[in-house]
Amino acid sequence: MAQLANADLLTLRDLWPWLVENFPWKIQIAHHWPFMGIDGGFLRVARTARFDQTDLANLNSECGPVTDRTSQPTDPEVVFGLANIITRYSVCFDDQDKFSNPNNLDRTEYVLAVQRLVYRYFRQLGLGATGSFNFPSLQDVVGTGQTIDMGGAALTFAALDQAYHLISENNGRPNAIMSNSRALRTYRNLFVATHGIEPPTVTETWTDPVKGRVSAPITCFNGTPWYINDLIDDQAGARGIVFFMVLGDDRGPGHFRGISGIVPRGRERNMFIKRQVDGVVGDIVVPSQQVLVPDVPTTITVNGATITPSLNAVTTNWVSWPCGMAMGAQGSLSILKGFGLVANLTTT
Repeated sequence: MAQLANADLLTLRDLWPWLVENFPWKIQIAHHWPFMGIDGGFLRVARTARFDQTDLANLNSECGPVTDRTSQPTDPEVVFGLANIITRYSVCFDDQDKFSNPNNLDRTEYVLAVQRLVYRYFRQLGLGATGSFNFPSLQDVVGTGQTIDMGGAALTFAALDQAYHLISENNGRPNAIMSNSRALRTYRNLFVATHGIEPPTVTETWTDPVKGRVSAPITCFNGTPWYINDLIDDQAGARGIVFFMVLGDDRGPGHFRGISGIVPRGRERNMFIKRQVDGVVGDIVVPSQQVLVPDVPTTITVNGATITPSLNAVTTNWVSWPCGMAMGAQGSLSILKGFGLVANLTTT
């Protein structure tokens, strides 16, 4: 928290607009993850089973009725809800008044709070089955028959190709592959060992700190870009997991009902909500608890820590992100997991 003890330190860093995360997590997928606004707290998706070949329209025969598929007991309506990812920070406004130039304490901590929320979102996507209703992981929503578990075997092109072609939405064309860096390195090592050359690439748009927006290659499989999300953990036993996805949802009748983030309608471009509470508040279990700061500085206990507030109130800022994940058709996601990962060498 940028309050009291460390506020003076910020005055020594007049070239820093905010704190720099020294070793940030790589989440390349974040720049390509779509979000759509929904009305209310839930998105309802009505799914129907695949048409059987024997149930197709008749040819050169009498007119047959359309089979009623609006109430399929094996494919009920699916509901996706909004969760609220929340974090908080505190700023003493006595320090804010004195040290706002060159560093605005409130802005500094807000930037870090937003980054923390973003990280939590993309970590949630890669978790194992959580059973969460409001914010399921990808392994919660994957359809039956859409996962290949290699059981510790070495990664093969045949397994990658089968998992890739389990996608049926978007006419069988995944537009994103996601894994952590180690799983991607395993694929790259397999390709080099087999063919003696680097794997193929496609051109993507990236941000360069000097040149701005640039076009640069990214590793691909079957022409689909492979994005890193290092908030996905290796599976037990040094085994990997890869997600093949159709990102985006046209909200029509198909076949373009893929995976999207969801936020409340109207918050698509301003997704993070900041609320400010004057005074020192208690923990998240009792958010209404408030300790008034007296006229004379005194020692008080907040969340088990002893602090001496300045004359001005310590202000607690809550930053929240109402969000979630939804998937129109289960044919837009397949998973390849359980393959052995390339070894990690010792680093210093």
